[in-house]
Amino acid sequence: MKENMLLDRILQVYQESTKNLSDINVQAEKKESSEEDIKLSYSSAVPEIDGNFLLYFNEIYTTPIRKFLKRVLKKLTWSILKRQVYFNSAVRKILYELIQKNYEQSIKEKDFSERLAQLQERIEQLSQIEHKLENLPQLQETKKQLIQVEQKIEILPTLQERIEELTQLEQKIEQKIEQKIRVLAELQQKIENLRTELQASKNVVSEFASAEEAKMKSSLWFNEPIWVGYRNNGEAYWVETTERILEKTFVIQSLSQLYTSKKIEILDVGSAESLLPYELASFNYSVTAIDIRPIALFHPNLKFVKTDICKPSLAVESFDCVIALSTLEHIGLGWYGDESGETLDIEAVKQIHSLLKPEGSFILTVPYGKKACTPVHRIYDKTSLQKLIQDFDVNEIHYGIRKDDFTWVTVEDEIEASIKEHNSENYLPGAVAMVICKKTSK
Repeated sequence: MKENMLLDRILQVYQESTKNLSDINVQAEKKESSEEDIKLSYSSAVPEIDGNFLLYFNEIYTTPIRKFLKRVLKKLTWSILKRQVYFNSAVRKILYELIQKNYEQSIKEKDFSERLAQLQERIEQLSQIEHKLENLPQLQETKKQLIQVEQKIEILPTLQERIEELTQLEQKIEQKIEQKIRVLAELQQKIENLRTELQASKNVVSEFASAEEAKMKSSLWFNEPIWVGYRNNGEAYWVETTERILEKTFVIQSLSQLYTSKKIEILDVGSAESLLPYELASFNYSVTAIDIRPIALFHPNLKFVKTDICKPSLAVESFDCVIALSTLEHIGLGWYGDESGETLDIEAVKQIHSLLKPEGSFILTVPYGKKACTPVHRIYDKTSLQKLIQDFDVNEIHYGIRKDDFTWVTVEDEIEASIKEHNSENYLPGAVAMVICKKTSK
C-alpha cells in the first residue's frame, strides 16, 4: 500500500515538474529570460517531497494524541527519516537530471532545426547561384553592352556640343551657298557677255596658230631675237628677249672687222630657222648655208646644202670664214632629228677646222654659265668651251648676260657670266659666249 502511494506521489511530482518545465520552455522561446534564470527555473520546477508525508501520511495526524504519537514516532524513527531524506534527495536528483536532459535535448532539437533551416536556405542560395552561373555568358554580353552604353553616355555631351557646332556650321554654309548662288548667277551673266566677245577673238587665235603651224611646215619659221605672244583677244605682247639680240650683231660686226672686202666665201652652219645667211647674202657676201633640215629662202648670193656638219659633203679648205651662231650646243642631242652622241659637238668643230682655208676665221656663239645639259642644248663653262675650240687660236671672246626677261647686255668679265643659270622652264640660257678664232697653222 505504501509503495503504491509513494510511486503515485513521485509520478505526480514529475508531472507537475514537466508542466512547470513547459512554461519555462515557452519563456525561453520568447527570449523573456536569460539562460542562467532558465536553469534556476528548472531547479525550482521540482517540488519538495516531504519524507514524513511519504512514510507516515500526515493525513492521519489530526488529533492531539496522534500529533503526540507523531512526535514520539519521529524520535523513535529518526534513523528511518534520515534514510527517507536521502531517498527524497536521490529522487530529486534523478528528476533534475531527467529534466536537464529534456532541456538539453530540446536545445539540440532547436539547434538542429535552426541548422536545418540554415542548410535549406543555403541550398536555396546555391540553387540561385547555379541559375546565375547558367546565365553568366548572357550576363557578360549584357555587361559589355552596358559598358558600351556607358561610354556612349559619357561622350553624349561632347556629341551634343558637336551637333550644335555642326548645326551652326550648316547654317553658315547655307548662307555662303546662297551668296555663292547669287555670285554664280552674276558670273553666268558675265560669262554670257564674254562668250560673245571671245567668239570673235577665237577666230584671231585660231588664225594665228594656223599661221605658225604653216610657217613651220614650210620651213619659214625663224628664231627671232624678240618673242611675241598673242592673247585670246588677238592682242600682241612682248614675251621675252633671247640671246640672239647680241649674237647676230656680234657676227656682223666681227665680219666687218675681219674683212675689208666682201669677196670671201662664208659657211653658215645650222641655217634653218635663221635669217642670218639671207641677210649676209643681201650684203653681197657669198654664203653657203648647211643644215640637216631644208630651208625655203633663196638669194643669188645664197647656196643651200643639206648635210650634216659632222659628215659634211663639202670640199676641205674651201671657206674663208665659218659661222656657227647658237648651233654647236644642239649637235649630238637629237633635238632636231640629228644623230645623238656625247662628243659630236667637238667632232663638228674638227670638221669646221678642216673646211677652213689656212688662216681662216671661225666665229661662234654658245650658251654660257653654270655647266648643264638640257634636252635642247648644252650650257658651256670655261673648261668645256676651251675643250670645244682647242684646235683654234682665240682672238677675241666676249660675254653677254641676261638682266631680265627683256634685257641683254654685253660684259667683259667672265666671272659675271659664269655664275648665270639657265631658265629651267624654257631652257633659255642666262649668259652667252661670243668668240672669234683663227685656224691654227700646222
